[in-house]
Amino acid sequence: SLAHALLQSGDIEIEIFDSRTELDEKMGSGIQLTGGMAALREISPELQRNVADASLPLERVISRCRPWFGDGNEPWKLLELDIQKSIRDSVEELITEDSEVLAYTILRGTLQRILHEKMMKEHDTQVQFGKKLSGLEYSESDSGISLQFTDGGSTGPFDLVVGCDGIKSAVKEYVNTGKSYSSNTGSKGSSSAIYSGIRITFAIQEGGEAERDTTGAQFTQFFGDGAYALTSMYGAGKGEPAAKGAFLIYADENYIGPFPKRKPEESTDVKPFDENIDWTQDNRVPKDHVNECMEVLQAASIPSNDVARIVEKSNRFFDLGVYFHNPFSLSGWVREFSKPNSGWFGSKTSKYAVLAGDAAHAMPPFLGQGGNQAIQDAVCLSTKIFQYNSQFQQSSGAENVDLKVLLKEYENRRWLPTASITAKSAFLGYLEAGSSFLSNFRDAFFFVMGKVGVAEKVFMDSAKPKM
Repeated sequence: SLAHALLQSGDIEIEIFDSRTELDEKMGSGIQLTGGMAALREISPELQRNVADASLPLERVISRCRPWFGDGNEPWKLLELDIQKSIRDSVEELITEDSEVLAYTILRGTLQRILHEKMMKEHDTQVQFGKKLSGLEYSESDSGISLQFTDGGSTGPFDLVVGCDGIKSAVKEYVNTGKSYSSNTGSKGSSSAIYSGIRITFAIQEGGEAERDTTGAQFTQFFGDGAYALTSMYGAGKGEPAAKGAFLIYADENYIGPFPKRKPEESTDVKPFDENIDWTQDNRVPKDHVNECMEVLQAASIPSNDVARIVEKSNRFFDLGVYFHNPFSLSGWVREFSKPNSGWFGSKTSKYAVLAGDAAHAMPPFLGQGGNQAIQDAVCLSTKIFQYNSQFQQSSGAENVDLKVLLKEYENRRWLPTASITAKSAFLGYLEAGSSFLSNFRDAFFFVMGKVGVAEKVFMDSAKPKM
């Protein structure tokens, strides 16, 4: 998204590096697009149209729970949000001139494919795959930032490095510490990721002919004791059958929130799931693992029929731990590079590293806003870069324009909405996966919040673009 935004100007040179070996459209699950869709429209109405045509309109969200008493098996309805109506009533920023409501669902891989193909076709810009960052530093000989990769290659110089490299971001580690890494094994990446103690196992069912005529998506939550399930549908491309997703969200039995029940030295079993700390959604698991998780549904008294139907017909299964960044980090999102061996305070270079997306503000997924906020970052950051170039061209030299001020304006603009959503998402995650008394409190809480309109307000406020 950032590449698309920057390339609109025609006078900015960019290079894109991706540690993955290729773009695998079958990896990951789906996302909802609200404020992110408005951001794509800001970048390019044609790009937004392409994404919308490949998506499904998000129509409603329904939350149900197991009955508290009685012999009936029918789940109780806690709340129902008519997304289309709520947006028309309260979020004009998500309504286009021709009355289109910007609320959609799409498979993550499908969205990436569209962005990638359109960038190559319209801008002749390639993604350089298989490039895992191992070091970044200021090069005096080149007067710019030099990047090193684990394959032994290096490139530069650059005036600005934007870290969109996920929750275990190597660029974030530099922003946090100011240390320049150089090794052939890869930067250790940011150590500031917080494991929430919540797990997600999910299955994706590719659509068949029965789903080809699907015209809209509904998210349905089923709350139980210590876990909940979610079923959903996602656009899988223009003219393609819709895909279905079944998700099981549950608390890690070795954790109380983000805290281990026992100290790691007391038990080798108590440890976070480092194998998926990068929050890539690419950690595939065998179907047997998902079937084992179905037992959690039964133990939590969650109706499993809808989930079981999707799992049975799925051929893609994933498991991941939910990580997030502390939004109150003092390091911020921007750091200026210093010249090597220039002392404690360093000699400034006017070359910068800046963070965006999960590298800046990874958040729990329980409001569905991670992707939306990342795309809004792209619009806001590109606007500040355009402002710098414009001011530079109108001034007599770079010394009269301070890029750091503009980058900090980007950070300040985007910090509050992302910090707010992170806090709300973490609260919802712990509440929704609560057990015992907390699960009953959760059910009553959602019922009341739905009746008085607070649930709708929280969803709409998060969906509203703030670029």
